[in-house]
Amino acid sequence: MKYPIMIPTGYQRFRAQVYRILKWPYLVVCLCGYLFIALIVMLYLNKAPVYQSELELVLPGTGASSSVALDDVGQVVSQTSAPFSAGGFNPRVNYKEMLLSRGVLNLASEKTSLTAIKFGRPKITLTEQTSILAVSIKGSSAKQAQAKAWALYNSLQDELNRLRGDEVQHRDASIQRVLADYRVRLNEARGNILQFQERSSLVSQDQFSLLVSSLQTVKEKQLYLQAEASNLADYTFGLGKNLGISADLAGKAFILQSDVEFRGLLKELDVSTSQLSEYQSRWGDGHPKVIAEQQRYKIARESLLSRSNTIAGPHAASVFSSLDLEMNPKRAQMFADLIEASAKEKGIKAQIDDLHRSELHLQDQLKIYARESAVLDRLQREFDLAEAVFTSAAARLEAGKADVFASYPVLQLLTKPSLPTEIHSPIPQLGLAAGLVGFIFITSGVTVLCNRRRIINVLLKRS
Repeated sequence: MKYPIMIPTGYQRFRAQVYRILKWPYLVVCLCGYLFIALIVMLYLNKAPVYQSELELVLPGTGASSSVALDDVGQVVSQTSAPFSAGGFNPRVNYKEMLLSRGVLNLASEKTSLTAIKFGRPKITLTEQTSILAVSIKGSSAKQAQAKAWALYNSLQDELNRLRGDEVQHRDASIQRVLADYRVRLNEARGNILQFQERSSLVSQDQFSLLVSSLQTVKEKQLYLQAEASNLADYTFGLGKNLGISADLAGKAFILQSDVEFRGLLKELDVSTSQLSEYQSRWGDGHPKVIAEQQRYKIARESLLSRSNTIAGPHAASVFSSLDLEMNPKRAQMFADLIEASAKEKGIKAQIDDLHRSELHLQDQLKIYARESAVLDRLQREFDLAEAVFTSAAARLEAGKADVFASYPVLQLLTKPSLPTEIHSPIPQLGLAAGLVGFIFITSGVTVLCNRRRIINVLLKRS
């Protein structure tokens, strides 16, 4: 039986061609691989462009210290150690974990008005043997990438400030409780001093020192006045001896010489004495004029003695009856010096007596002050100790407030967030190179599978 010859249709030719191809499964696998690689490369090259902003942060390598000296209290030292001095931890790792923490990322996403998922996570690289942190973050545009980098840096600084403030607050609260106890002790010590001052005559140690100084001054002044009184006594004695008269009589002499009636009687006595001598030398004692003049002399002398007794006391006229100080001014001046020296000597002796009584009073008062001074000194030492402890604690508190970088070292911006000028991804050259490498790998794999029997036979022959 003979079959007729039929011309195949186009559909039949297509089916026959597909059947021939499907009979070669390795070719199908190769084509599918090519399509998959091409699809991946196309998806990579057609994805939205991504920009990357970079910044670098640095930690200081040295610490800081400060010292405050308080007069009559002590010294307060505040020291911040270098962040890398402790071998137990590396602050760069701490800051890296803080940059990746939920709190910092959420705060940064709020600053850029993005969700936490859209904001993404930064990439952080720690450079060995340095204190530098290299941070990079991606964005859909160059400005967005830079804004996200700034928001990340500012959020980290805000978080560090919050942690530092929280540490200072807790430390402040702890020290304030201690200061409250110190303040109670200080007030008790001050109250003890006030109570003692209210019931005692000694108010301060300066008062005791002033009393001791006053007593010493009184003693020194007594010695000086005693020397001056001795000098005046010697001067008065020598001058009186030379004049043949005492200071008291010299004073009486000035009293008599200043009396008009006495001076008149003295002149009358001098005239009568002169006249009587003249008459006696001319006529003798029995002449009537001599007798009359003798009577005149006797009356004048009795009147002079009576007047001197009335003014200067008894026997004064017998000393000064023949003395006229107006006629001898130098002798009058020596009389005046004798009276002045005697008066000064008496005044100084009276002053010495007053100073001696003052010395006795000060010595009695000093005995009382000595006992009270010991008690006041003890109370003052207790108060000074309480004040020193309180002031030192308060100074440490203030110094601790200034030392905010002890636990969280200062973080500096080494390089500002960059504004990307080129697309970070996709990279066409990288996509094409990856596709080419994929094609080569697939082609090599399929070729090896197709010729595996030949390859095995060759390997067997060689073995």
